[in-house]
Formats: sequence, C-alpha cells, structure tokens
Amino acid sequence: MSLVELVLTVVKILIIVMFFLNMAALSTWADRRQGAMVQDRVGPNRAVVPLPNMVARGIVLLPPALFGVLSIFTSLGEVTGRLALERTTVNVQLAIFVTWLSLLVLCAKVRSGGAINRAERVFEDVDPRSIFFAGLGVHALGLVAMRFVTPQGAPMAAKITGFVLGAIFLIVGFYATSRVPEGPIPLRLAGTLHALADSIKMIWKEDFIPKNGDKVLHGLAPILTVFSAVVVAAVLPFGNDLCFADGNRNGTLDFSDLGNLVATVPATGQCTGFRVPLQIADLNVGILYVFAMTGTGIIGAAIAGWASDNKFALLGGLRAASQMVSYEVAMGLSLVGLFLVYSTVRMGEMSAWQGQHAWGIFVQPVGFFLFLAAVCAETKRVPFDQPEGESEIVAGYFLEYSGFKWGMFMTGEYIELVFSSALLVALFFGGYNLPFLHPDGLTVAFGDTVLFQYKMTHLAVSVISVLAFFGKTILVTWVQVFFRWTLPRFRYDQLMKLGWTKLLPLAIANMMVTAVIVVALRNAGPAAESWLKLLGDISQGLVAVLTLAGTVALVVGLLEPVERHKFLVTSSARFAAALGGVKPTAQEA
Repeated sequence: MSLVELVLTVVKILIIVMFFLNMAALSTWADRRQGAMVQDRVGPNRAVVPLPNMVARGIVLLPPALFGVLSIFTSLGEVTGRLALERTTVNVQLAIFVTWLSLLVLCAKVRSGGAINRAERVFEDVDPRSIFFAGLGVHALGLVAMRFVTPQGAPMAAKITGFVLGAIFLIVGFYATSRVPEGPIPLRLAGTLHALADSIKMIWKEDFIPKNGDKVLHGLAPILTVFSAVVVAAVLPFGNDLCFADGNRNGTLDFSDLGNLVATVPATGQCTGFRVPLQIADLNVGILYVFAMTGTGIIGAAIAGWASDNKFALLGGLRAASQMVSYEVAMGLSLVGLFLVYSTVRMGEMSAWQGQHAWGIFVQPVGFFLFLAAVCAETKRVPFDQPEGESEIVAGYFLEYSGFKWGMFMTGEYIELVFSSALLVALFFGGYNLPFLHPDGLTVAFGDTVLFQYKMTHLAVSVISVLAFFGKTILVTWVQVFFRWTLPRFRYDQLMKLGWTKLLPLAIANMMVTAVIVVALRNAGPAAESWLKLLGDISQGLVAVLTLAGTVALVVGLLEPVERHKFLVTSSARFAAALGGVKPTAQEA
C-alpha cells in the first residue's frame, strides 16, 4: 500500500467512525425523546450551555459568511461545459432554498416574539406554511428556467448566480446576527446536548468493580462490545467508486492525481485512470466478515455476566449468548437467497447489482423481513431486550458496571443499531444507489424506452451517492428507534420459540425456493432476461414515486399545526367488560 492509499484509507475510516459515533449519540437522543413523548414527560432538554453574547453572534454570523465568501471566490474561476451548467443549477436552487428558509425562520420569529421594524411587520399575519409552499413553486420554476440556459451562456450564468448566492448568504448572516438579543444566550440544540453532557459525566463517575469479580475480564468485556460494533463497518460501501486521471502519466496514484477527478464516466462506470472505492476494505469474503466479527460481541456480553460475580448479571450473560447464537443462524440463512441472486458475497458488488437491476427488498421480500427480525434480536433491543430485562434481572449482564464502562456498553448498543441500519441499506435498499441514477447521470428508462436523460459530472454523481447512503441509513435508524416504543416485549421462551420454530424453518424454505427460481430463470433464455430487466425498471420507478410521495407527506405532516391530546390506552376495561363487568357498589372487606 502506497502512502497516498494509506492516507485515503485513514480519511475513509474517519468518515465512517465519526458518522457512526455521531449517529449513536443522536439515536440516544431520539430514543429518549420518543419515550418522553409517549409518557408525556419533558424529555432530554435540561442540558444547556450559556453562551456569551459575542460568541453567539459569531456562531450565527460565521457559517453564512463563510459560505458567502466561498461562493463568491469559486465564481471567480472559469468553468465550461457540463460543469458550468451543473454549477448554475446548484447556485440557483441553493439561492432559492436559503431565501425561503430564512424568510420562514424570520416569520416564525416575528409571530413568537414580535416585529422590531417596519419590514418585519409584513410577516405578522403571514402563515409560515405559505412561505414553504411558495418556495417549492419557485424551486420548480428554477428548474424550468435552467432549460433555457444555453451551453455558450452557462459559464457567465454560473458566475452571476454564484455572486448572487454569495450576496444572499452574507445578507442573511448579517441580519440574523442583528437579531441576536443582548445578554447570555442559552444553547440547547433541541436537547441534543444531553448525550454530550451524559458522556462527560460518565467519564468522571466511579468505576465500580465487584469485590469477587474478575478484574481483567470485567474490563475486557465493554472493549470487546465496542470493538465488534465498529470494525464491521470496514466492508460497507458508502458511495460510487471515484475515478482519478493519471495527470503526470507515471502509472502510479500519487497526491498530485487527487486533484484530477475525471469529468465524466460512461454509464457502465468504467474507469480508465485510478479507481478509488468509497469503502475501507473490499474483502473477498464480504458479508462473511460481518458475521465473523459480530460473533465477538457474544463473547463480550457473556464474559461481562460471568466476571461480575452477580447471579442476575450471569443470567443476563447467558440469555445474551443463547439469544445471539440462536438468531445468528436464522440471520445467516435468511441472506443465502440474496447470495444466490447477487452471485457474490462482496458488499460492493451487491450494491452495484442493485443499481443495475432492482433493490434487494424486491427480489428477496421474505428474506428482508426474516433478516430484519433476526438483526433486531442481535442488537438486543425491544422487543428482544431479554438479556437486560429491567423488570426481571435489573439490567442483565451490565448490572455491575458503572461510569465509562457502562457508557461503552450503551455506545456499543447504539452503534450496533446504526450499523444494522447501514447493513439493511447495503443489502436491501440499494446501498448508495438511487432510482435511475447511473454513473453518467440521470436516465429514466423502462426496457429499451428512454423517457428522460440528464447527463451529470462524475463529481455530482459521487456526491449524490454518498448523501444517498448516509440519508437512507439515518432514515432506517429512525424507523428502528420506533420499534422500542411501539412493540410489546416477548417472554424469553417466546423469543427462543420464535427463532427456532418460525424464523429458521422459514429461512430454509426461502433459501430452497429462491434456489429453484434462480436456476429456472437462468435457463429460461433471453426473453426472460428482457422481462426481468423491465420488471427491475418498474421497481425503480415504484421506489421513485414512493420516495416523492413520502417526502411530500412528511413535509405536509410537519407543517400541520401541533395539537396535543392526552389519552390513556389500556386493555383492562375491555377485559373486565368481557368477563361481565365490575361491581357498581363499593367493594367490602
């Protein structure tokens, strides 16, 4: 491995580790927030940092001023061709977005705190939702207007729109700074500082070790738990492969070549220069590496229970080991169908296959639900949290842990949650791919019929693919957090029965049926291949429509006025009525 490859690997490790750690903290906040909403509590909102007025003004001014200067500075350079058109499009859409978002915030501020000048009084009677919907309309008009920009006029348009965008950033920054009130400013960030405050607090707490416990294993267990949760991310592909040209023609990738990202690549993704995969390690064992490393998490939970010299902790460790071993079998077999379809176990090739054909959830729907249930059991979260069993065995295998070691167990749990979401995305939700987005740009086609085509640069496609992967992972993590507050817990015997008598037979049946179908389709000839290609394109269109509809529904839901209704859901009254009701008179002793 050369020095430049080593540096690129370190950068990729930092990206993945920072994403997982930050998402673990945000998942902790989301978990607490949902619990507070369900139980009508205040929630994680007590942590506050009082900022001096000048610091608060600097924080408000610095980001928009920096983006404004950067936009003006980049506009001074010369760009041509497709890059100029893309830069103009991005500048126009960003300018529209910053404008309506700033007006939306200002409108909300005026309605809550009152206007401070004549210009702000205009917003006193304006519904903030009208600004949002107007902004969407202007976005659409901006896209239509881009159709009239000619290739000859694109360089000048890129310069003008860049200056306009920079000016908007600077105006917004300076006006927002003027709205910062006098005196210290309490910084809460919607309660997200709570996870940071808890982490700092845990570092200084007493590290309790049971008198008769095994000190070495007691300290080793949380390390193994965090280690297994982090290292599995090495094989996750989080974006399109980058292609660099050999600028100095010496036949080797060096630091000077990193500035020579090729302008475009063909639809096949072929790279004639140096290919840099956005993946820490492209191992030939792929997903098998994930199974091997997640197995070490079982050891961490088991020795934590044994080394604590506590019967509840030992019971929790035994529960965790038996549960994780049991569901690991079903989890592995539920993916065999995918291996047969993809014809590989490499994670990068799996994601590429989904971009060229159909997402994994369409070719293996049964396998998806089996894998989702098994992976939830592997993360030991509700409804599969029997190893912790707070109402039965207090906290299970980490009952005798405190301070930073306890924090490591919690961090490992939430990193496992984020990693399981990333794995679901890579295996079943297209990985870093989006519908109809190919290495050369956007091509909406069904079979041999091309409905729409828009060529894009390699840089734009690569950035979109990275954002797509991390965005999907955040969405799936958010959905998994809901499980804890919506699903009832299993008893331990029910949990084991579900794994061995339901999931395992279904996974074997799914594997056998998939094998028969795959063999039949591979011997069916070219006609079947063309039909499969058409079905794959239809599935991509379905994903695009559902994504658009879901986005609109989410935005409309968020913009609906908030109404709070307190209610209590219980089955006691229904069960009592079924048994004949209750006595109308007071009960006597």
